[in-house]
Amino acid sequence: MENSAVTCSIFKDVVVVRYLDHVQYSRAPALIMAPQTRETIGWLIYECEQYITVAYDRDVEPPTLKGGDPKASGLVLLKSDIVNLQKLNNTSTPLLLPELERSLNAQKPPYQIEYALQSTERKTHRTQPIKTNKLETT
Repeated sequence: MENSAVTCSIFKDVVVVRYLDHVQYSRAPALIMAPQTRETIGWLIYECEQYITVAYDRDVEPPTLKGGDPKASGLVLLKSDIVNLQKLNNTSTPLLLPELERSLNAQKPPYQIEYALQSTERKTHRTQPIKTNKLETT
């Protein structure tokens, strides 16, 4: 096995990664199942010959004395499963992906909005005021 210090390096570049993801199925025909293409955006933290580590959520504060961020979230992706890896420019003006730029400039959202609550009146909201017995004072 090669020395990992020679073949690996640590990065802080912002990347967009498209990758093939495993699919778990249950009570479905196995022959129609296939890996799903997914994507993530984040900081390229680590890369070696076999895999990369991308953090998509991290602490803003400096790392701890032991190094790293114990509250970071991300993905470890096998290089064999990566479809496309694009490094974004680390400049003061962020580089937008064409799909994101189109959706930000759109007049109406490119998707149908669904609401969990019905727009009709719920039982907890009354349209008529509650009748109270007022005491008549003389």
